[in-house]
Amino acid sequence: MEEIENKKSIAVTRSFAKTKNNLQDLKEIIASYACVASEKLRLQKSCCNLIMIFIRSNRFRKDLPQYNNSLVVKLPYPTNSSLVIAKYAKQAMQSIFKKGFEFKKAGIVVMGLVPEEVQQLNMFEVCNSDHKQLIAIIDNLNSKMWKNTLNSTSQKFGSS
Repeated sequence: MEEIENKKSIAVTRSFAKTKNNLQDLKEIIASYACVASEKLRLQKSCCNLIMIFIRSNRFRKDLPQYNNSLVVKLPYPTNSSLVIAKYAKQAMQSIFKKGFEFKKAGIVVMGLVPEEVQQLNMFEVCNSDHKQLIAIIDNLNSKMWKNTLNSTSQKFGSS
């Protein structure tokens, strides 16, 4: 059998059943996507250096104003922490959001992946070592109970 190679990037994107025009809703949704992407990173024992988030209006609705934007954020250190990635994803959403548009799709792509055990740390930014233990507990409980038994307060509860 061949060994499965780790992915070079991981994307979590969805189209919404109903359009969204509220910044808070979009921040909660992108935080949820960030947590899913982080979990996938941990499963392949990787960390990311970069995240890209994007939002899109409904391109099929020519009667509505159109707006699409994305932003790539360099993280201060490689991480697979849901808390850190969600924090930067929400900040990025804040930066690219524009009022007056109906958004149909959003997503996050984690990039610049490195093995978990081989990380170049930042001497000016210290990663919180408690995150690793906390995330491990959350992952453990979610795998034993059912998915999303525990999640971050910044995440959207239920479906988008």
